[in-house]
Amino acid sequence: MAPPAPIPPPTITHTVIAQPAPPVPKRPQRRPGRSIPGALWLPAGTRFDVSGLSIPGGMVYLGSHLPAENGHGEEPALIVPNLPVDLRRPDVRGESMGYWPSYSRITPAARGAYLRWLAGGRVDPNAYIGYVFLYFYGLERRLFVDGLNTPLTTTEQTALLDEVRRLLSIYQHNGSFRGYAQNLLNAMAVLSPPPRPEHPPTAPGGWSEQLPLELRVGLSQLCAEGTPVPVDWALAWITQLPDTYLRTPATRCSTQFEQLFALRYRESYGSGVVLRAGPRKLSVYHHLASGGISNRAAFQNPRLSEVSDDGRTISALRQIVERATTELDSYSRYLGRHPEGADDSAALALLPPALVVEPPPSVRALWSWADEELGSAQRTVTSTENMLAHWPDAPASGKLVKADMVVLAQLLDRRGIGIEPDVRFGGSPAQAGKPLVLFRRADHQVTAPTPEYPIGLAAVNLGMLVAVADGVVSDQETKTLREMAVDPLDLSPDERRRLEAHEALVAANPPTPAVLRRRIGVLSEDRKTAAGHLLISIAAVDGEITSDEVRKLESLFQGLGLDPKLIYSALHEAATTSITDDEPVVMSTTGTAAPRVPVPRPTRTSAARTGLVLDPALLAAKRAESARAAAQLAEIFAADDEPATAATAVAEDVDVVSGLDQAHSSLFRQLVTREQWARVEVERMAADLGLLPDGALDLLNETAFDHTDGPLWEGDDPITIDPDTAKDMHG
Repeated sequence: MAPPAPIPPPTITHTVIAQPAPPVPKRPQRRPGRSIPGALWLPAGTRFDVSGLSIPGGMVYLGSHLPAENGHGEEPALIVPNLPVDLRRPDVRGESMGYWPSYSRITPAARGAYLRWLAGGRVDPNAYIGYVFLYFYGLERRLFVDGLNTPLTTTEQTALLDEVRRLLSIYQHNGSFRGYAQNLLNAMAVLSPPPRPEHPPTAPGGWSEQLPLELRVGLSQLCAEGTPVPVDWALAWITQLPDTYLRTPATRCSTQFEQLFALRYRESYGSGVVLRAGPRKLSVYHHLASGGISNRAAFQNPRLSEVSDDGRTISALRQIVERATTELDSYSRYLGRHPEGADDSAALALLPPALVVEPPPSVRALWSWADEELGSAQRTVTSTENMLAHWPDAPASGKLVKADMVVLAQLLDRRGIGIEPDVRFGGSPAQAGKPLVLFRRADHQVTAPTPEYPIGLAAVNLGMLVAVADGVVSDQETKTLREMAVDPLDLSPDERRRLEAHEALVAANPPTPAVLRRRIGVLSEDRKTAAGHLLISIAAVDGEITSDEVRKLESLFQGLGLDPKLIYSALHEAATTSITDDEPVVMSTTGTAAPRVPVPRPTRTSAARTGLVLDPALLAAKRAESARAAAQLAEIFAADDEPATAATAVAEDVDVVSGLDQAHSSLFRQLVTREQWARVEVERMAADLGLLPDGALDLLNETAFDHTDGPLWEGDDPITIDPDTAKDMHG
């Protein structure tokens, strides 16, 4: 075999950069003799003899002389064949070894132990670690001295790194060796990174002071390629940052969190954010183990930019993490109380609608029924009994509380179907013998009323009270109602569809004046007057006021505390157009078939020749007054004819606790009035407020910890309230 190529004297450099590794022709090698002038690097697979030992594997320096790279004496890893070796009494335990071992300076007994370890395949896990380091020094020199002066072939570099990994797998129990070996691999990953993997590295176990290097390198490669950061790389980046703290929903519901993160990330960045190269280059700090090499600290790759600390992108990713986590809050709290309840319909109802999941059979049954009821229509009227018969998870008693209705509405939301009444939008729980309305939701669903929605809701209820008085709700009446009271409002398409569904509900089950009389006392006089204008406008829109409508108006005016005589004067004031110059609009006084009283008309004509309409200028003024009145009347139609519960009364006027909405504040105010509650009492209070009891209790304790570092309540049944915590939260 031809002799191996000699190693040229090293060039000492202090700025370390990565260079391309062109293929280097293989050179013939021979088994070295006893005396070798200079020094040779023996490639992997080379067998050599020293002191009668046949040593396989290569990957060592062999020769008579090789200066250390730092200029201080001989290269520590160089095996000098003619130095004495004691194979009969080897120093297996390394008792004669110094802290910075060098083959030329260790004792013959230590050389004997070292050579035997090499000849044994370098696999003995109990070997003295100093012998492992002595061999490791040679690998370091080949990579960081020879390899940076004359680039190694890809094959040789791979073999060297594989050897380091092999040693690491055997001797990782030694912390010092583990650190040096891992840092060597890190440095080489920066100087000569492998091709970027398709998926990011998994998170390492335990806490780390910095982002994993493989992730940093991959992000830098994506930047250099101009490739958008895939969603799994973005998620790995933000979640593996040392200062990222994932709240409980993200860890308890990790699969759903990852799905939500992906959805929100794509909403923001499409195929992914494109990183911009900055002035700083990707680098890693590493002190070499060998005492014969300059103690390099920074290894830098001039072709890759450091992008993993891009503050703007990190901030945007944190916002996505927080949004996804918040969306899972309710679902997470439910699972915290019901660890085996992931397939419950209540759990599915709490999942964000954006998540596509396979529903349980009970939910599929509900969806199938709703689809069949609607067919191709936009809305349909059905019955509470019909719904209960097709919802397997409905309460066995058939009595629905607010919490049941919230679950029902959220389950239907996931199918793109809405329901009226909906307790989330001011409705009351559905009751036996009462109708329900199903309707198709808009693409963008609104799950909580906007500030203007209650105004439209109240206007619809007020208008429909009059419109249904004659037994027929005309298209013109509903059209005018929408034009006057709904169109001017800033409502989304989804809210408008809901109001149309509510019109159908009111037409099928008109609200009784009892509700109006019960709460009308809260209105000021000018608001009552404005409400009266709205009622008259709806009654007059079809060009004829029947006696039934007059009686309804009189009843409502009495409930409002207004003089019924104002009805007639207001109608005369509002009349401004006519169908023809000679044809008056009439107002019936004794029924639809009885004589009717003409309402005078001016000579100006209207584009809508279907009956009495309002002067545009007067309409604008009355509309503003009516909207203000409707805003205060909105809550009148948020309850049925039953007396308001104590919980509802509390919810209407309650001081909000910091960190809680009004409903949860109401529950808090009730709970702190006693130190102990039966669970059934708490569940009833929560249901009356439209809250799921377990989730509401969990939120109260989370808020308590934010305020006082202690829980508000403890126990399951009974539930015990901590008065000190309650007092602190009151403040």
